[in-house]
Amino acid sequence: MTKFSRRWIASALAASLLSVLSSLQVTALTTLSPSKSTGNSKHHIPKIEYSRRGFIGSCSAVAACTVFAPSSSNALPLHHTSDAISNSNLMSSAIEQEKMTSIQSTAPALTSFQESISGFISGTAVSTVKTLVKYPLDTATVRLQMPNTPYTLQNLPMLFSGSFDGIVAPLLSNIPAGAVFFAVKDATKSALKNSHAGLPKWALTSAAVAIALPPYWLIRNPSEVVKTRIQVRAEGYYEGMSTIDAFQLALAQADGNSTASGISELYQGYSENVLYGFPADIIKFVVYDYLSGGKGKSSISPGEGAVYGALSTGVAQLVTTPLDVLRNRIMAVSKADQESDEKLSYVYRLMKIAKEEGVEELFAGSTPRVAKAMLSGAIQFATYEETKQKVGEFFVKK
Repeated sequence: MTKFSRRWIASALAASLLSVLSSLQVTALTTLSPSKSTGNSKHHIPKIEYSRRGFIGSCSAVAACTVFAPSSSNALPLHHTSDAISNSNLMSSAIEQEKMTSIQSTAPALTSFQESISGFISGTAVSTVKTLVKYPLDTATVRLQMPNTPYTLQNLPMLFSGSFDGIVAPLLSNIPAGAVFFAVKDATKSALKNSHAGLPKWALTSAAVAIALPPYWLIRNPSEVVKTRIQVRAEGYYEGMSTIDAFQLALAQADGNSTASGISELYQGYSENVLYGFPADIIKFVVYDYLSGGKGKSSISPGEGAVYGALSTGVAQLVTTPLDVLRNRIMAVSKADQESDEKLSYVYRLMKIAKEEGVEELFAGSTPRVAKAMLSGAIQFATYEETKQKVGEFFVKK
């Protein structure tokens, strides 16, 4: 596939995302019209939910336009630009492209161990940058997804109050978790390639992600539980609460005084996180590989990685929003307080939300979630590709 075709598909994908998000907003406002109101406050909450999503929809559009704005190195020369400058830029681009082609053709393939080390370092960089940049938006999204949430965009100070509360826990866990995920994923993918199993690229990616997810959530899940409860101000959690106090409260809320019950409380929602993460990451990495044309890491510039990463992550997060709503609701409540729902199957819980609150609630917070995801994806793949290139060059020089 040519670069022009991939960029055309990427542009169409961005337009489709914005179109879907707009239709979600219009559909929700039409479905919850005043003529159907019964006077019950329960019917008014979803309407506020979607009006605030529409507000953030404009942020999504701005983010998409920003991502697709061509860089100065790739932009076409303006009519008023002098021929001398244009020719100089074209010659410089040609020389850089020739140098990149020469390096790619002579660089030896990295071993599975080197890919693992490269992925570990890249994952560390990705997790650090993503956590710091997107945390306030993540806090807002989680708050909007809770049932009968008091948070609205009509009260922005309340929505974003203490938006960095609890960030220490994900910083401490997401960095090693992200590093382990990319290390396992890259090593597995490299090993499968070298085994000459003849698997297609999407199958290699799917298998690598499936193997990397369980250890990833094994490291991340405790902090995710504490983070979610601090963000939504769950019972006993308050603004400015320290991470140590939050962990102690979570352990105190465990049903029983044994170590096993405490661990069980911190791993509330573990299976839901893995079940959510698998389709979300599979879609994200498969779409990214497709848009990038299957080029090696040395062929993807940070700018291209940002564009393709924003689109692939946006698509993945939109599709898996119902799974995200369910997992966040499970983690926000202590294990003892949801014993009645604990025995319900995963699918039945989703059906219960749709039946009792409406199908639209399965997509609660979808617009800010996709906007956050596109920013996160751009950061992830731009940082990931740049770091992979630098580490790869280090191993080649060795």
